[in-house]
Order: sequence, then C-alpha cells, then structure tokens
Amino acid sequence: MNMRVLVSLGLGLSILATSLLAAGLDDIKNKGVLSASLYKDFPPYSYVADGKQMGIDVDIANALAAKLGVSSQIRLVGADENVEDDLRNNVWKGHYLGGGVTDVMLHMPVDNAFSEKVDKVKFVAPYQLEQVVFAFDTNKVGKQPTLANFMSDTIGVEIDTLSDLYLLEAMQGQISKNIHHFDSLSKAAAALKAGEIAGVMGPRGELEGLLKDRPDHIQVQSLVTPGLARSSWAMGVAVKADNEELAKAINENMASLVNDGTIKKIFEQYKVTYTPPAIAPEVTAKN
Repeated sequence: MNMRVLVSLGLGLSILATSLLAAGLDDIKNKGVLSASLYKDFPPYSYVADGKQMGIDVDIANALAAKLGVSSQIRLVGADENVEDDLRNNVWKGHYLGGGVTDVMLHMPVDNAFSEKVDKVKFVAPYQLEQVVFAFDTNKVGKQPTLANFMSDTIGVEIDTLSDLYLLEAMQGQISKNIHHFDSLSKAAAALKAGEIAGVMGPRGELEGLLKDRPDHIQVQSLVTPGLARSSWAMGVAVKADNEELAKAINENMASLVNDGTIKKIFEQYKVTYTPPAIAPEVTAKN
C-alpha cells in the first residue's frame, strides 16, 4: 500500500461514515473523539481479525487519541487510484458518494516534494522509516543472494508498485521474465511460504508482518538495488491544511510516543522491525 506513495512521487471503535466530519482541536476535545482513516486489508498496519480492528496503525491511532484525552473512532478505507485521491476522499473534501472526512489519516508520506504537490493537507508526526527489502527462500537462493539471483529464480511483487516497476527494468530487464505478479503483497508472501516462488520484494513492515510466523529458511533483508534512486521514506499523519492546532497537537503527542518507546513497542508486538524516522516529530511545547 505505502509503495504507491513512491509511484505517485505504500470491529473496534467503528462509526457510521455519514457522521464523520473533520473537527478542530477544541471540537475534538469537546466531543471526546478523534476520528482517523486507515487503510483496510493492510496487515500488519490495519485490518480486521475475528471482527476486531487490529494493526500497528490502529494501535498508534488509539495511542494518539489517548494522549489527547479522547477516544478513537477508526474508519478503514479502501485505496483509490493514488494517494492524492485517498487524501481528498478522507481528509480534506470527502468522496463524491458521501461519507465525510476524518480528523486524520495515518500511514501518509512525510516528504517535502509530495507536500508541495498536495497543499490541501499538512503531513506531520513522522513515526516510522519504511524501506524496500527482499524476503527470500534460502533453500532456493542461498543465505546471501544478490539481485542477480532473480535472473534465474522467480520473484513475486504486488502489481503496479515501486517494486514491480523497478524489477521490470532491473539488470537490463533480465529479471522481468521471472516476475510473478500478485494483486496483493499478502498473496505474494503466501506464495513464498508455499515454495511457489523464491523471493518477494516489498516494504519491510508489510513483509515482516505477513511473514511473522515464517520458517527459518525464509529471511527478510535488504539487498543492493542498483538504479533504485530511493529505497526508504518516512510515514506520518495527514491533517487538513487549515487545521493548524490539531496538526501541532498530533505532532507533539506523536513525538512523546516516539520518545518514550511506545511506538517501538507497538511495532514489536506485531514482530516488525522498528526503524525511527530520519526526522522525528518535535515537541514545541508541553502538552
């Protein structure tokens, strides 16, 4: 999911969509609720299991709400054509079919160039550095493979992602014949565990979460990726641009959650390596 960001450049407390309306900080505290949009069917970040909303971003949204002294209302949303559409639908305008917007949306890129492109929202509170890695079967490619291994061994990717676009061109196109396309990274990871492919390329957080119960012969690590201009990016929170007080409060409270180790503990609960963002959120005043 978050990989779409770079292509464009990846039952709990549910509520009725028609009741969602982005609010200012005072309104949020008065009504006692922070509403948040998260991607659905996006393990390990946000998904439903046994009728309950779960995932890293679900827990982070709940922790942010608790810091503000309110409860959380989480809306799990589908991805549109691109991240700009997702932000329009869920943060600053709302979908043309209705449903309103939420106060915040998590798992958004904190990137200067992208921020200039999408000026209807503010991107604040970076809480994670996501990076492209490979999961691979050591029985097929050994314990120290290189990209060249996939000139002869099969590799899976989620279609229309950065990994897909990269592998189609990598090694002068010599990997392209061995690419297996999947409509989700979940299916690619399942194929790897089943021994149907030798590797998968994708975001570390997603791959580690999907492969948390992997056997010893499946490893997740970085490989040298010649020609890939960017392999990591910060993820944070999107807030409507004119909602400055809320943006400030989210940034400060996320800083507290990063600094006291809460965010790292949340990632560890889902067996995902936590890499702090290159530029962490800052506390500019006492909460």
